[in-house]
Amino acid sequence: MSQGDSNPAAIPHAAEDIQGDDRWMSQHNRFVLDCKDKEPDVLFVGDSMVQLMQQYEIWRELFSPLHALNFGIGGDTTRHVLWRLKNGELENIKPKV
Repeated sequence: MSQGDSNPAAIPHAAEDIQGDDRWMSQHNRFVLDCKDKEPDVLFVGDSMVQLMQQYEIWRELFSPLHALNFGIGGDTTRHVLWRLKNGELENIKPKV
C-alpha cells in the first residue's frame, strides 16, 4: 500500500444484503431501538463470536447482571461495525465498557 492509500477496513460501510432479506439492517435497527430504552454498563459489539455469547449460560451468569447489551451480528467486519457505531448504535447510551 502506498502512503496515500487508506486501509479499507477503516472506512465505515454498511453490509451488503446478500441474502435479500434485509436481516443485517433489521438487526442494526433493533440495536438502535435498544439504545433508546436501555442503559447498559457494558456493551459488546462485533461479529458472530459476540452474537453467539448470548446463547450460553455464561452470558446469563456473568454479563446480564452487569446490564450488558450484545450488539453482535454474524459476518460483520471492522468496517461494518464502524458504520453501525457511526449510525446510531451509540446514541443515547454511555456504557462504562
